[in-house]
Amino acid sequence: MSRRLPPLAALRAFEAAARHLSFSRAAEELCVTHGAVSHQIRSLEEYLGLRLFRRLPRRVLLTEPGEALFGKVRTAFNLLEMSTEQVTAAYRQRPLVVSCIATFSMRWLIPRLHRFHARYPAIDIRLSAPDSPVDYPRDDIDLSIRVGPAEWPEDMAAEPFLAEQFGPVCSPALLQQHPLEHPRDLAQHTLLHTESRKTAWHDWLRVAGITTVDPTTGKRFETFYFLLQAAASGLGVAIGPYPLVADDLARGALVAPFGFVPSGLSMYVLYPQSRAQNAQLVTFRDWLVEIGEDTPP
Repeated sequence: MSRRLPPLAALRAFEAAARHLSFSRAAEELCVTHGAVSHQIRSLEEYLGLRLFRRLPRRVLLTEPGEALFGKVRTAFNLLEMSTEQVTAAYRQRPLVVSCIATFSMRWLIPRLHRFHARYPAIDIRLSAPDSPVDYPRDDIDLSIRVGPAEWPEDMAAEPFLAEQFGPVCSPALLQQHPLEHPRDLAQHTLLHTESRKTAWHDWLRVAGITTVDPTTGKRFETFYFLLQAAASGLGVAIGPYPLVADDLARGALVAPFGFVPSGLSMYVLYPQSRAQNAQLVTFRDWLVEIGEDTPP
């Protein structure tokens, strides 16, 4: 069923003339002639069968039907303007720039981003891998993801979203050659370390109550990415945070012979307090919290 609408050009001319109480000023606003505005309003009056203006020698006034129609038309135009701006803003927003450690991006965040894009197709996420701490006034960064707790700046909001558990991980082939039946058996294996968390083995052995394994021996790698690739390649046993190895465990590239225990750390989403009302940021933050809660150890 087709809509029965009055002439929209005539309504636009009427709204402008009613707002200014002047055909001439309405014509200036609409970039048309005085005669064109007068013609549009006359055609609207004929369409409605109502007189909308009292035409006086030097001005015009709204009639009672004109006042009633103006109120409705103004509300409708305001709603149309607001709706158009909202839709335009939603689909023309700049990307949300997320600063995130590369290993976490590759092993946890990127494999899950398709879920975010499926739910929020209008929000474009752009990942940035930092080489140094984020300087928000200088860098084009909206939020960052870091391990904590830490000494965050006072002007930053810091919200944990993914509690970390950690434990030894290695390739299945390595276990076939040299079984790990008890944590003390680690003394017979090469321990793999990463410079980005130098105390990982010391921390895990302390939690496990093992004092017969030297946490300082073994091979060292610069990043978690290199570390976990070395473990999957059978070079030794690494301490893996569960969020970074979950997918490797699921596909059998790594195994965790002793499971995982809480490390006392979490992944945090950080952003300036001044951006706490940014709709895109809030949406992404809430999504991180949601999927973080759905990531079991």
